[in-house]
Amino acid sequence: MKQVRMDPRTRRRLNSARRVRDLLRAAIVHEEFPAGALPGEAELMLSFCASRQVIRDALGLLREEGLIKRVQGTGTFSVASKVRHAFSHLHGPEPALERVSHRILTVTREVAAPRVTDRLGLPRGSECGVIEYLAVFGDEPYYVCTAYVPLPLIRVVERGRSVTEWYQVYEAAGFEIGVTDQAVEAILADDEVAGLLDVLPGAPLMLFERLVRDRTGQPLEYAFARVRGDRIALLAQLPRHSRQRRPHPSAQET
Repeated sequence: MKQVRMDPRTRRRLNSARRVRDLLRAAIVHEEFPAGALPGEAELMLSFCASRQVIRDALGLLREEGLIKRVQGTGTFSVASKVRHAFSHLHGPEPALERVSHRILTVTREVAAPRVTDRLGLPRGSECGVIEYLAVFGDEPYYVCTAYVPLPLIRVVERGRSVTEWYQVYEAAGFEIGVTDQAVEAILADDEVAGLLDVLPGAPLMLFERLVRDRTGQPLEYAFARVRGDRIALLAQLPRHSRQRRPHPSAQET
């Protein structure tokens, strides 16, 4: 299939708009605009040394993402605050500004699949508890989770609706949480999950696969949380580990 050739000036303008979009998105995520109000077009043109059309294109891209909205006669505002999730220790969304709540959707028991028995340290063929719940940030669905737990913990996890951070449900029951394994990947929302999270089917999600252990290493929970990709920003500081490298040939003496 032939690609439509774009005018070089148009391509340069759109590339500039995407770069402005990225920088504005970062500023929104890090809450750098007071009360969520973005500067006016004239100020943005000066800040980015960009044309009015580039600024309008960038704002249009952010509107398509659902991150900002234009209020006639007032200005442009961010409308979808992202949860800033520090990836340095185990925690849920910080409930400083809006309350986090959990809605237990279903609680069942079933014969555990081999992967579940391996993760939870259960005998093959034994049963486990399966809890489906929805986490709500303020009034907006944030993530939906499937959690597998040993049968004695079903009653513990059913109390999850009364905590603002999911892991508190274990701590309130007397467990001291130790090391948790986390794996994160990008996925797309299926029809069922899309309905629960109020997004379109195929919308981008972040999948958190986690194995929670207590201080002794005993597994408490093996879970899959599907988080709205438009509502989360992962933050981390990554050290660079030194390696023994062979000198580049150009640096060696001849």
